[in-house]
Amino acid sequence: MEIVLGAVIGFLLLVMVLVSTQRSNAAHEERLRDLHSRRRAVALDLRKLQENIQQLKIVEHELRRRLAEADERASREMEVRKDREARQQASQFGSILDALLHERLLSAEQLGKARSYRDQSKSAYPLIEIVSMLGYVKADVVHRMRQRYPNLSDE
Repeated sequence: MEIVLGAVIGFLLLVMVLVSTQRSNAAHEERLRDLHSRRRAVALDLRKLQENIQQLKIVEHELRRRLAEADERASREMEVRKDREARQQASQFGSILDALLHERLLSAEQLGKARSYRDQSKSAYPLIEIVSMLGYVKADVVHRMRQRYPNLSDE
């Protein structure tokens, strides 16, 4: 009888272990299905994000192109405006010397001294060169003024 009782208790213990294992396996399978479901959702989200990033890159490229075009237009407009202003100012001046006087890069006294020097020395150099040789205006400033006002004469 003890053997039968031991066998029944052993059988009951075995059934309890099997039921517990079955429940545990069912819980693990449920967790595994949940994880697979989450993984699919995350993969789908990732795919959507990658598509959005691709679209944003296209928009970024388009915006950079438009910005470059706008910068180019602005640069051209600035050049046109500078040219227009230079022409307007150039029409006010009779020579580069007048422009130098107007911009206070050369004083009237210095110009008078340069004229006096030219007359006394009977120099063949243009007055603008004499002004530069006397050190009243640097040669690079004269060069820039010639570039800025290309239609003005030296005297």
